Amino acid sequence: MMELSVRPIEVHATAHAESLAPRPNDLNQFCVGAAFVYAFAPSYRITRHNMFTSFSGRQRQLAGNTARKAEFSEIPNISLVDPEDRIIAQLRDACTRVGFFYIKDHGVPEDVMDQIFKTAKAFFDQPSDVKNEINYKRSPVMHGYEPMAEVRTDETKQADLNEAFNCGYEPDLDPEFGSDNTLAVATATDSPMVGPNAWPATSHFKVHVAAYYGQVLSLARRMVTLFARVLELPPDYFDSAVRQPGAMLRMLKYPAQDLASPDALGIGAHTDIEAFTILLQGTQPALQILNVEGQWIQAPPMPGTFVVNIGDMLARWSNDMFISTVHRVHNATGQERYSIPFFFGPSYDTVLNPLPTCVAEGKKAEYEPIVAGDYVWTRLARSRLSEEDAKTKAFVKDAAVA
Repeated sequence: MMELSVRPIEVHATAHAESLAPRPNDLNQFCVGAAFVYAFAPSYRITRHNMFTSFSGRQRQLAGNTARKAEFSEIPNISLVDPEDRIIAQLRDACTRVGFFYIKDHGVPEDVMDQIFKTAKAFFDQPSDVKNEINYKRSPVMHGYEPMAEVRTDETKQADLNEAFNCGYEPDLDPEFGSDNTLAVATATDSPMVGPNAWPATSHFKVHVAAYYGQVLSLARRMVTLFARVLELPPDYFDSAVRQPGAMLRMLKYPAQDLASPDALGIGAHTDIEAFTILLQGTQPALQILNVEGQWIQAPPMPGTFVVNIGDMLARWSNDMFISTVHRVHNATGQERYSIPFFFGPSYDTVLNPLPTCVAEGKKAEYEPIVAGDYVWTRLARSRLSEEDAKTKAFVKDAAVA
């Protein structure tokens, strides 16, 4: 059985004081052979070398560019009806060793999970001019419809081969809103990420999205209490930060890809921005995870489960105790694929400081404080293409787009 221990940070990474403004030296260089994937992560300067770098600065050498099937031990499958102490132990192992895990017995009704896929398909099957009535470029916070190839996660490769619908937190989507009389009507109003959603006129669209969003939001809050226990904090430690969270739901459609093109990826190699992601996969396998042996391993769909992965915010918060793992989407099935990721983080006015239980005596905090909403905005804006690129999409091969 392969051991997935975390390799130490190598001398290529040099810690430095960070700033919210992106600068060339503030980019982690995710190296794939001679190519580089850039993601704004200003805690390290990485020199160019033939390695793959995670958000935290750990160096990983690629063993190859194809994905193999994962062993069970590599991507744990955690039942949320197990005794809580067992769940905590399994989460501690998964979050510190792998950064990815499945959850089952989570309480989200199967019919709600099925319906969100039907809703997504019905939306994406509409003509382009109808979908573009809520184009994300009309939104101050990037909510709405993203056409095919509008985002380039890996700046050295062609645009991501997907189209998407994005929506963020609003009280109407929150089944717990108002249950606490101290809950404010709105928070973080000066954050660049706070703004209205853009809803299509499609019949019952918002109703079905709200049903799913509310279920997964409640699940995310449950996960937060479990993560608090893993981090040896009181279960309610994060409650005030997630009353009105930075929580974005995306519905994604991936076309059948051109398998002859090695650069044809549904989403390029990256780490997620927020605290963690709860992903509902469709029936087509495409998610691939980079393990510490430098191998891409498959995370195939498992009926009735979600895939959960740790994001960069929680890696920062935990002072790198939790691992934010590099992953990508390669839809090599020859068929369309749908997925529904739910990106969950604290309210956008939350200041992220390494947690007290994660800064042991004699160990320094690896990160300077940063405001959650500013951090998300900077990262998201960086991956959206320029107006000229979006118009021409010259780097997208016609054969690669269905």
